[in-house]
Amino acid sequence: MAQPQEALRGREMKRRRVSLSVATADKPVELHVAPDYLTALEFDSPVDRNAVVLEDSGGRLALFEVNGRSVVLKPALELGPGRSVELTIPFADGAAPSRVVFSLVTRPSEVDTQVMVARLPRTAEAIQAELDEVRAACSAKDAELEALRVRTVASGPAGMIFAGLLDKRGVKAESPESLLSQGGSDLVARDVVTYLSSGWGAVALRVRNTGSDAWTPVEARLSMATSGERINVLAVRMKEPRIEPGGAALVVVETGAPNWPSGAVLRLELRDSAGGQRLLIPRFAF
Repeated sequence: MAQPQEALRGREMKRRRVSLSVATADKPVELHVAPDYLTALEFDSPVDRNAVVLEDSGGRLALFEVNGRSVVLKPALELGPGRSVELTIPFADGAAPSRVVFSLVTRPSEVDTQVMVARLPRTAEAIQAELDEVRAACSAKDAELEALRVRTVASGPAGMIFAGLLDKRGVKAESPESLLSQGGSDLVARDVVTYLSSGWGAVALRVRNTGSDAWTPVEARLSMATSGERINVLAVRMKEPRIEPGGAALVVVETGAPNWPSGAVLRLELRDSAGGQRLLIPRFAF
């Protein structure tokens, strides 16, 4: 056993990048593997997991795991001089090259521990488009955080005026008529009131829990009832941590500045963290 241990200690662990092209698609890429070392292949394209083919390795692999964009393997023993195992990995998107072929070999001096396989060349335009998308997402999140910060700072009428949340048009409060809530037999909505100003909107409703388990709404989905267009929800709030069985609590759903027509028919859905219990108000005027 002394010689294999010395070979292990003498192997250099390497990280490298492999670039694929149509011209070299059928030429096997030599992959250096070794016992007791994990070799991870990472791809920039989705892998067709069900079509991966590993040549008969004669039980030489202790670990072989295929994921959506990666393959992890570990030999159980040395493959031996002049011996190799072929691994064919097709891609799932149908673009060229359609596959990559690896030739698994063992070398006493080195082992590939991480191999990044680049198949789709990233142009400057593609990188810029991705960067623009990330910046847009960050800007949207910054706007949401700023809106939440303003609401946190505002305290009482004076705070709302200073924060621009209350102006001369005031707040319009209404109780929608003919309101029907749906949510099975466990959750019932009562005393629904809508609040509307030029800078924000809110829906307050008293929810009674008639079930046997406590319930906490953590997500609200507000949308136009006819078109399904989503309305940005800033927060779902309750004073109580949960609604106990047989209990009731006031739930408030906050939105940003109204971007829907006055009196529009909306749809509200409240969900818990597990998604098992929900309360749905399919139609109400806001």
